[in-house]
Amino acid sequence: MSSQPSKTLQTSVANLLHLLASPALDDTGAPSLTLDCQLQAGLTWLLGQDDPDSAKLAGLLEGLLVRLAQDRLPSRIALQKAQFELQLLRQLQTAASNDTRLHGDAHALGVLLARAMGDLPRGPRKKLFSATEYLALNPDVAAAGLDPLEHYLSSGAEEGRAPKALRTQCPGSYPETEDETLIALIASEAPPRFSVDLPGALRDEALMLLGQKRPRVSVVMPTWNRAHTVLSAVTSALLQSYAPHELIIVDDGSTDGTADLLQARFPEPIAENRLIVIRQAQAGVSAARNTGLSRTSGDIIAYLDSDNQWEPDHLLFGVAGLLATPKAQSAYTALCRHNLSAGWSDILYQRYDRAALAQQNYIDLNSFLHRRSLYDTFGGFDTGLTRLVDWDLVLRYTAEFEPVALPVITGHHVIDNESLGNITMRESAEPNLARIRAKQQATAGKPR
Repeated sequence: MSSQPSKTLQTSVANLLHLLASPALDDTGAPSLTLDCQLQAGLTWLLGQDDPDSAKLAGLLEGLLVRLAQDRLPSRIALQKAQFELQLLRQLQTAASNDTRLHGDAHALGVLLARAMGDLPRGPRKKLFSATEYLALNPDVAAAGLDPLEHYLSSGAEEGRAPKALRTQCPGSYPETEDETLIALIASEAPPRFSVDLPGALRDEALMLLGQKRPRVSVVMPTWNRAHTVLSAVTSALLQSYAPHELIIVDDGSTDGTADLLQARFPEPIAENRLIVIRQAQAGVSAARNTGLSRTSGDIIAYLDSDNQWEPDHLLFGVAGLLATPKAQSAYTALCRHNLSAGWSDILYQRYDRAALAQQNYIDLNSFLHRRSLYDTFGGFDTGLTRLVDWDLVLRYTAEFEPVALPVITGHHVIDNESLGNITMRESAEPNLARIRAKQQATAGKPR
């Protein structure tokens, strides 16, 4: 038997190499020499050929495109996260800059001050009004070239404008924020913020509370063929500011060496039993999570998927919020969602509303944590579901005890058709939704 490639294969390879050396059109229709565009053009050409050798080459190119997408995934996630966080920062800065007007009693006192200021000599007036600070606080006045004092006396005070930078003059009159305690944060209706944007006193309180209580936290992570993302997920869990007692990873029949990679990259946490890797035949995400749950030994259980990441203070604020609320059995935080395929990011968070939760899930499992007693009482994940499994669990675990909602962004959920093929994208929602609705109907009206 000849080991030489067939003439058809030689011709296909030659044509393919010629095609890859030429510019290909990207998504916008513009010529491009990027590798992924050229490989995609080559794949399209090969799929149009009617011979087995071209089909084999097409399979090779498909594999290369998948690996290329997987290799680029960390940088794409980092870029989209950075862009979204910059957008949020700009919104916060804009809101802060716009909130310089006086309200209530302060506004009334400002109007009275303006009425009296016209009769004051220049010396005392300088102590009460600063033209430089007034223009800095009111760029519209500066842009119009108006006299700052005349503007303040004629209309500025009535509009709630301050005569000078009062916050720098009397800093003690302005508390850092309203939500300087955990209880105030939980009760707050303010939009979610990253933990780095919260008052330092809040973090200190959380650290003190957990230092006193020292609850043991178990983290459950199922994984299947996530060798290209699992390392980042594991690192974000192990390097929490309040470290978990154990991270239990259940490899659900991976064929890409995920479990071997974990064994090689994290020998020390594995030797110390801070990281436990379990291998099992593929049985689905619910079965994998249930395997992990059955091995947990912590007082509190949290969840992280192997293609997502936590902010460093996720467990700190989530667990502290749970412990700070008497009788609370579960808690959840805000989460950033990044859809790399569609190019958008948003924040998933809503204050707890049972009726709204029954209609649509807004509590992502990666931001949810609970006492172990809920698992002991209500069991684990429904293996009859292939999608919406987190919603089903959250509905059952919050049926009797309202969860604590913390407006703190502590995690990132990534969706990408190209390199992840998330369950959300590949599993149908309808049969799973019907199963959950049937459960809701069956439990409706039963005493709690």
